[in-house]
Amino acid sequence: MMTEKTKERKPLNNSLIIKRIAFDAIFSAITVVLYIFAKFNIPIFPSFLDINFSMIPVIICAFMLGPWDAGIVVIIRCLLKWAFVGSGTGYVGELADVLIGLAACLPAGAIYHYTNLKHKTLLSFIMVCAGWVLMGILSNVLINIPWYTNLYFKENYYETGVAQPLVGMCSDAFKLITFGNFTSLNKDNFMFYYIVLAIIPFNLFLSLIVVLVTFPIHKRLRVLYDMIDFNKKSNTKNETIVEEENSDNNDEDNKEAL
Repeated sequence: MMTEKTKERKPLNNSLIIKRIAFDAIFSAITVVLYIFAKFNIPIFPSFLDINFSMIPVIICAFMLGPWDAGIVVIIRCLLKWAFVGSGTGYVGELADVLIGLAACLPAGAIYHYTNLKHKTLLSFIMVCAGWVLMGILSNVLINIPWYTNLYFKENYYETGVAQPLVGMCSDAFKLITFGNFTSLNKDNFMFYYIVLAIIPFNLFLSLIVVLVTFPIHKRLRVLYDMIDFNKKSNTKNETIVEEENSDNNDEDNKEAL
């Protein structure tokens, strides 16, 4: 009996692995297309901050398959973009997108999959926005701005303490977002205004749009989540049912033999 059960379970595990890989590939393909082609700018934000919706399939993947699959999709998204298109920011922008994507999908997927909270879906979406904005701030302060300015405006950066072309791109956007009340940028106030007037509103705006678009898609796909059935509890339950049916059949056979 143990040998038969082992032989029966191996195809099931292999099929689940293949199914999971197939879904990861599908989500990665959709995400890459959205990441490369479906992007645009809004004048109230600096021109180098792109609006794109590639995180929608990532969040769906986090809910459907789990946080680790979503994290893999985030990393594959940037690797394929580097392979097919390259990077126009010295890999700074893509690195920030990886960090922000992981900060958004990992906590949300973990809450949705590994907790039994009453409002776990709502909390997961809140964590998407919170992780998105927080990592957007940290990545820009610690990595993006120092790396980008040092890479492209090295001489100007060491002379003035801030990259003047970067200041120019931000100044016009800041005037629009403050309705013309913005004064001027310099090396002393650049980072403060950049975080307050660009990074926080941009990432909050984009994460809210992604959540609002993802929510109705998530509601429609919840039936599919149950059909896919990657949860261990569900697999254990199915195995228990199969074992009970086998034991019932054996009892019936024994009665007939008697």
